[in-house]
Amino acid sequence: MHVNVFFDYTCPYSYRVLPWIEAVVRAGRDVTVCWRTFSLKEANHDQGTPSPFDDPEISSISVLALALAHAARKAEFNRYHRSVFEAMHGDGRRLGEGELLALAAAAGVDVATFEQERPRWLAAVAQDHREGVARYGAFGTPTLVLDEGEVVFVKLSSTPQPGQELGLWESLRTVAQCFPELIEIKRPPSPTAVSEA
Repeated sequence: MHVNVFFDYTCPYSYRVLPWIEAVVRAGRDVTVCWRTFSLKEANHDQGTPSPFDDPEISSISVLALALAHAARKAEFNRYHRSVFEAMHGDGRRLGEGELLALAAAAGVDVATFEQERPRWLAAVAQDHREGVARYGAFGTPTLVLDEGEVVFVKLSSTPQPGQELGLWESLRTVAQCFPELIEIKRPPSPTAVSEA
C-alpha cells in the first residue's frame, strides 16, 4: 500500500503519526510512505495578506523547514525529517533558521546550494500544498491519502502504545475504505477533565 502523508513540522499531530506509521512498517505491513509538505501557515493566512509562498527569502521558519525537507530528499531525508520533528516536539525547541540549516547539513543537504536555490524549494512546498488542497481536499495536517483513494485527516492525542499500532492502523483503513459516509469522529473531553478545569 502506498500512503501519502501531508504534514507540517509545526504540527504535533503530524509528529505523533511518524512513529505510529514506522511501527506499522516494522510490524511487516507492506506500506510505502511518501511524506508530502503542507503549510499550515499558508492554510491559515488571511486572504488579504501575502502568501508565504510569495516570499522568495522564505522568512517563515515553518515554511523553511518544509523547503529543506524537499532538499533533503536528495540526501538523508529520514534523518532530517526525524531530527526536525524531535527538536520541535520531542525537545520542545523553537528552532531558528541557523538551527534548521544545521540539521539539514547534518543530513547531507548542501546548504550553500540550497541558499542559492531557495525559490526552487519554496516552489516544491507550494506544489505539494496546492496539490493536497486541489486533488485531495486537504485542509490540515496530517492528512493521509491511502492508495485506494481514501483521504483521512487524523488527530492522535498520543502515539499508540506498543502493540496497539496495527490495531489502530487496520481500524483506520476499515473506516476509510468501508464507511465513506463517516466524515468525522470527535471525542468530547472526559468528565474528569471537565471537572478539573
